Amino acid sequence: MNAELILRRPAAWIGAVAVTALLACAPARAQGKDDLWELTLKMEMPGMPMAMAPQVHRMCVARAHNDDDMIPKRGNCRMVDSRRTGNKFSYRMSCTGDEPMEVTGETTYGNDAYEGRMRMTTTSGGQSMEMMQTYSGRRVGDCTAQK
Repeated sequence: MNAELILRRPAAWIGAVAVTALLACAPARAQGKDDLWELTLKMEMPGMPMAMAPQVHRMCVARAHNDDDMIPKRGNCRMVDSRRTGNKFSYRMSCTGDEPMEVTGETTYGNDAYEGRMRMTTTSGGQSMEMMQTYSGRRVGDCTAQK
C-alpha cells in the first residue's frame, strides 16, 4: 500500500497500529508477587513518509504466565499456532473485525528481558498492507496482576 493511500485512509492503518496500543495494561501497584514489565514498541510501515515514534507501556503480568501473555495483541486477536523451542517462541495470530489481520512473529527470552518482531498483514480498500513491529521488554519491578 503506498503512502498516499495510507494518508487518505487513516482508519485503514490506525486499526492496525492499534496493535501497538493493545496492551490493556492492568493497573500496577508498587508491591506484589507478580512482574512489572516495561515494553517498548516500534511500528514500521513500508511506504510511510516518516517513522512513528516508539511507544513505551508498562504491564503487570502474573509470574505464572504463558508465553503468549507477553505478546502485544488486540482483544480481537487469537493465537492459531505457537511453538516454544529453547528461549524462542514463534507464533501466528489471526485478528478479526473491521480490519482483519494475520500476524506472524517470534520472541526471544532472556533473563528479565525479551525482544521480538512481528509482521502484520491486512487488506484495506482492496489493497494489501504490511507492517512490521519490533518490541522489547524488561522487568522493572514487582506488582499485583489483576485476575
